[in-house]
Amino acid sequence: MDTNDSLLGHLASRLSAHPENVATEALAFILRRNEYLRQAVLRFLERLGVPPPQVVSFSAQQSEENAARPDLRGADKSGAPVLFIEAKFWAGLTDNQPVTYLNALPPDKPTALLVIVPEARRQLLWRELLLRCKDGLLGATTAFGHERQSVSQVGSNKFLAIAAWKPFLESLQSAALSQGDHVSAENLNQLLGLCTREDTTAFLPLRQEELSAGIGQRIYQFGALIEEVSEAAVAQNVCARGTSGGSKMSYWRTVRIAGHDFYLYLSPWRWHTIAETPFWLEFPNKPDAWPDLLRALQPLALKSPPMLLRDPSWRDTPVIPLYPRLGVEHHEVIQGLVDTLRYVRDLVSAKSP
Repeated sequence: MDTNDSLLGHLASRLSAHPENVATEALAFILRRNEYLRQAVLRFLERLGVPPPQVVSFSAQQSEENAARPDLRGADKSGAPVLFIEAKFWAGLTDNQPVTYLNALPPDKPTALLVIVPEARRQLLWRELLLRCKDGLLGATTAFGHERQSVSQVGSNKFLAIAAWKPFLESLQSAALSQGDHVSAENLNQLLGLCTREDTTAFLPLRQEELSAGIGQRIYQFGALIEEVSEAAVAQNVCARGTSGGSKMSYWRTVRIAGHDFYLYLSPWRWHTIAETPFWLEFPNKPDAWPDLLRALQPLALKSPPMLLRDPSWRDTPVIPLYPRLGVEHHEVIQGLVDTLRYVRDLVSAKSP
């Protein structure tokens, strides 16, 4: 059967505003019925590089004591949570994810949080997960992974992992077929159809909340922040004032940093495809200057996750994602972005002849 034509995928897209909930319930239904499929999940984790937790049962949408509410909870024979599975399509991370979830796992036995996402979103969300762990797991013995990997150790026994829906479900389906369990194999095929539909849909159906005035207000504020950060950076002698302009779904200001005309961008496209922030610093429109700048800004590439990236949609131009501070006042958001520009200036200035 063509998974794009699955009945579950069709009904979920028509009748549910949150397909993630449908996928979670379907996966919980399948795993509760078959011990060998629960073991297949653990083997999948082991292939990713995660020591498999001792899971004996799964439950859905169960709240933990610290306000974590994972989509799937895998418990050991004592009833303690040892594996959380979070099912994502296009919904954003909540404030509790992943740090509160990881903190809800006991520290004295092998545990893991597995986030399952569309392949198109895997690398983007992995970067965001690593950033949140780096900021929120203070005091933990951490070995944060690289953005192109899929596993990071975030404690002596805790692991964070990410995987795409397709290989995850296909591994379970292969286990079902090897057992001659064609009912479970078809159930997994239905779920794979829903996930394939979500992964390949070019334009997801609009939801009412996406048309709210608050969304428009926030995008307007993002554009205003480009102006405000630029002006604040000029006032603090971080850069010199430049020109401004825009194109389809973007807005920019040039800022002269250490003798180079960088572009300070509001870019929804890069936000969608490269890293989860609307704010970007693009290299000057002079490729012959790039080698020296790349050498000077190499410390950005060594950060975890890296902050020196390329935009393959625009001449493979080097770009720097600018991450705003969360949960702080307006002026602190501006100052945080200005501080990043200052750091860029200092790196470039230090390497200038």
